[in-house]
Amino acid sequence: MKKIKLAVSISALFFGIQVCAIELTECRIGAQNSTNKVKAECGILSVAENRENPSRMIDLNIAIIRSKSIKKKTDAVIMLAGGPGQSAVESYAGVYPAFVGILKDRDVVLVDQRGTGKSNPLKCDFDESLQEKLLEDESLYIPALMECVDKLDADTRFYTTTESIKDLEEVRKALSIDKWNLLGISYGTRKALTYVKMFPDSIRSVILDGVVPQQEALAQSHEKNLINALRKQFEQCQKQQACREAFGDVEEQMWQLFEKVKADKPVIRLQNYMTGEYEDVTLTKQSLAIAIRMFSYSAKTMALLPLMISKANQGHYETLAAQANAISSMLQEGMTNVELSIVCSEDVPFYRIEDSNDNTIFGKDFLEKTQKSCDVWPHVNSVASFKEPVVSDLPFLLLSGELDPVTPPEFAEIAMKTLPHSQHLIAKGQGHNVFPTGCMPKIITEFIDKPEGELKTECLSDFNYEPFFINMMGPKQ
Repeated sequence: MKKIKLAVSISALFFGIQVCAIELTECRIGAQNSTNKVKAECGILSVAENRENPSRMIDLNIAIIRSKSIKKKTDAVIMLAGGPGQSAVESYAGVYPAFVGILKDRDVVLVDQRGTGKSNPLKCDFDESLQEKLLEDESLYIPALMECVDKLDADTRFYTTTESIKDLEEVRKALSIDKWNLLGISYGTRKALTYVKMFPDSIRSVILDGVVPQQEALAQSHEKNLINALRKQFEQCQKQQACREAFGDVEEQMWQLFEKVKADKPVIRLQNYMTGEYEDVTLTKQSLAIAIRMFSYSAKTMALLPLMISKANQGHYETLAAQANAISSMLQEGMTNVELSIVCSEDVPFYRIEDSNDNTIFGKDFLEKTQKSCDVWPHVNSVASFKEPVVSDLPFLLLSGELDPVTPPEFAEIAMKTLPHSQHLIAKGQGHNVFPTGCMPKIITEFIDKPEGELKTECLSDFNYEPFFINMMGPKQ
């Protein structure tokens, strides 16, 4: 590839090691199996895996999308991807339109967090035969995870949020960026808040979309948040006459479907999302829970939920099972097991496991399963201060979807209590992560241009609830 430029070489010591130059070349970025690619400049920066003993280096995968402005601002925007485990470089192409306004004046920087994408990924690839066995016998998972740990070319103790923020500081210095603007998405909001806590002088402004308060333990509230969001979504079905008449009490049907699938474990013949081959797939409560959860993430797929649940309850599992199969395959392909390094270190030590007689989607032992995984995944528990609320006078813009099943608007309100220069916008009828939808790209561009200014938010009134599908042809007109 054609070489574009050589970043400024820095000879000063940083975190005890020398920061190297970043050599950038032309590239096109996007998900591996996608034709949706974006032109960028790519390079790597080597950092110490263990900064206290920098004998082993790992490469961070970096991409920069350049503004074409001749009067470009020097305060670039860095997108902090979610997951944990998502590649920022690969995922950017899917949300590129949201950055068109930003790119008029500023570069956009992407860094694959250590353990993700092409930054020494922590990837446990279980073959298909083992995956099928795991559906029948979950006890096989821990031995498989132990085998994975032995094969990984990494010390998983050093793949935490804190270490990844130190990586970003090295990248910022190597690119000679004085201050930059943070855009954190989902788990990326934790990275942004941690960055603010550790290096506030490196930051000009912060956007948090799908806020995870620093004091919140990831997965602790998954069950409660999902059920609350589903109930709000099903309430909208009751308010729409066509949906109400077609499906009745959708929540009751959902619980019936979980019990039915748990008892029967139906086997359906489906086309494999990755190989194209047809195979028998067992629909389990776990895979059903994943499908329903992922359907609830966006307004477009929420509109299908009552129909999918109704059809499955009538014995037509294929559409829902196909979605569960596709979603599981995509999650396995696009995510890495760095989530365990993060959750085991930063969240599991703070779990509160309470007995409950309520119906559950994930299962009453969901958090305990995570704890068992952490028993075999090498990690170091974070200090208690990591969970302290982030206090900052920086300008913050917090975004939430009204019906978000994982990071509800209430999470943003918690974070705002210690962010005096923050504002919170809620997108009506929307799910998880809203910055690419509707007029939000215009709003975030305006905020980055003038973080202290008053935003024009009248366009938020354009957000509304989606009509539910009554059949596969769509909503009833």
